[in-house]
Amino acid sequence: MQLLVYSPQVTPRIKYIFNFIFREVLRCDFEFTSVANQFVTYNGPKFSYAEKPLGNELFFKANALLLKNNIAQQDLDITDFGNDRVPFAVENSTLPFDIFAASFYLLSRYEEYLPYTPDEHLRFPAEKSLQYELGLLKTPVIDQWAMILKNLLRNKLGNIHFGSRKFEFITTIDIDRAYHFKSSGIVKNTARFIRAIAKGDTERLTNIISTGLGKKKDPFDTYDYLHQLHEKYQLTAIFFFLLSLKGDRAHDVNIHPNDDLLQQLIVETSKVAKVGIHPSYASNSNVTKLKEEKALLDAVLGKTVDLSRQHYLKMQIPKTYLQLIKEGINHDYTMGYASQVGFRAGTCTPFFWYDLQLEKQSHLKVHPFAAMDSTLLKYLKLQPKQAIMLITELVENVKMVDGTFYSLWHNESLSETGNWKGWKEVYEKMLALAVA
Repeated sequence: MQLLVYSPQVTPRIKYIFNFIFREVLRCDFEFTSVANQFVTYNGPKFSYAEKPLGNELFFKANALLLKNNIAQQDLDITDFGNDRVPFAVENSTLPFDIFAASFYLLSRYEEYLPYTPDEHLRFPAEKSLQYELGLLKTPVIDQWAMILKNLLRNKLGNIHFGSRKFEFITTIDIDRAYHFKSSGIVKNTARFIRAIAKGDTERLTNIISTGLGKKKDPFDTYDYLHQLHEKYQLTAIFFFLLSLKGDRAHDVNIHPNDDLLQQLIVETSKVAKVGIHPSYASNSNVTKLKEEKALLDAVLGKTVDLSRQHYLKMQIPKTYLQLIKEGINHDYTMGYASQVGFRAGTCTPFFWYDLQLEKQSHLKVHPFAAMDSTLLKYLKLQPKQAIMLITELVENVKMVDGTFYSLWHNESLSETGNWKGWKEVYEKMLALAVA
C-alpha cells in the first residue's frame, strides 16, 4: 500500500525534500495529507511530520525551517546520531534530529545564501561548510540518512514498497587547455622556450622542440588514451570545453576558440562522448560571455548544448545558476569543492536545484562530483598512492548507498609531465575500482 504522510502544512520546502528523499533516493511512492481524520482512519503505512503527534503513530518532529519562506541565519542544535554529529536536533521524536530539515539545509545549499567570506576566487570555502565542521563532508549523508529511514519504516510499518537503484560511475573531463604547445603560436612558444632555458627545465625544452618538430604528441593530447580507456570500461564520459575569447588573462588560458584544431577536437570528441560548455572564469561576472561561449559551442557541434561546468568551479548561488538557466543549460556539474573532496550538497544523487529566493524547484539538474584531480594534488598535496586510497574511500561510501560517483579530471593531469607524473595510474585505478 502507498505510504501516507501527515503534515499540517505542506510547504514547497517540505514537498521538495520529501520528493527527493522518497522518490529520487528511496524510489518509494507516497502521498501527503493535512487532514487529521484522513490520516487517523488510514489503514496503510503512515507517519506524521509535525510539531506534535496526533496520537500513537510513528512520529517525526518537524523543525520550523521547512515551514518558513525566508532566508535567515539558523541557530543549529547539534546532536549525536550513531558515530556522527548531526544538525537540527529534536526531542520526543523517532529520530534525535529532523532528517528532513537537515537534508533540505544541505541540499538547497542554504548556508551559501548567508553572509560568508569567500576564497580568492569568490567561491564558498569548503572549510566554512557545516559538513566540514561536523566531519561529514566525505559521506553522502542524505543518502545514508535515507537508507536508515528506509530500514526504520520497514521495521515499524511493514507493508511498504521501496524500489531499487544501482551504483553508477560518471567520469567527466575538463578541457581548460586542449594542447600545451600545439596551436599556441610562435610568439607564445618562443616565450616558453626562453623561460625553460632560463630555468634549466630540460623536460619542458624537449617537449617544446619535439612537439614543434612533430616528433612527439603534445603532452596534453591525451584524448586517444582517454577514449580507449573509457571504451575498455564501457563508460560514456562527459567533456567540458573552455571556449573563452578575450577572457580573464590569468585564468582563461585555453587556445583561441576559433582554432581549427580545437574545433576539430570538439567534433571528434562528440562522436564518442558527451560534450558540454566550460563557462570561462570571466563569464561569471559577464553574462554576455557565457552567451557567446555557448553559442560558439552550439555552432561547432551543430546542436544545442545544455550541459555545463564552471571553470575554476567559480560559482555563486543563486546568481550562477540563474544565468545558466537563462542560457538554456539544463544540467550543471559544478557542485563540488576545489579545496576538499566530498559531497558539497550532502548527496551523491543528482537533484533539481531549489531556488530559495523564489521558493520553488527549478528545472536545472545538479550533478554533484566527489573528487577532482587538482584537489588531490594541489590542495591536499597527496601522492598518487594516497590519492588512490582516498578515492577508494569515497567510491565505497557511494557504493554503500547505490548512488552515483562523479569524478572530475583534466586532460593535462594525464600527461605524465611535471607534477602529474604517476597520475595516470590514479585515474586508471579509479575507473577499475568504480566498475568492479
